[in-house]
Amino acid sequence: IERLRGEANRHDAERVERRPDGVHVYMTAIRSHFTPDVIRVKQGETVHVHLTNLEQAYDATHGFAINSYNVNVSIEPGEASDITFVADRAGVFPMYCTEFCSALHLEMAGYFLVEPKGKK
Repeated sequence: IERLRGEANRHDAERVERRPDGVHVYMTAIRSHFTPDVIRVKQGETVHVHLTNLEQAYDATHGFAINSYNVNVSIEPGEASDITFVADRAGVFPMYCTEFCSALHLEMAGYFLVEPKGKK
């Protein structure tokens, strides 16, 4: 796909990196899953999600939401989106696709885990 702009633009490029400016999550979306589908951070960390939609079909738009963090984006096939927020609340929060993308749409989900401050 020539339109890809994101850093995680291949299925084998997904990763989580801790840097001085926060946690960088290089994530891909393709029917019907996010990779990685579990993200672990510490309360107070800045989170940078670099999400790339690897689909090639023109009608395979994906969404990405973490409602408790007011994150909700829609990503067209072959496009990428960068999302930045502070993980200021501890807990387990669902991540899911907000665009009906296939018969397995409801399977396109994961978890955003925020460890409380002071946990070792």
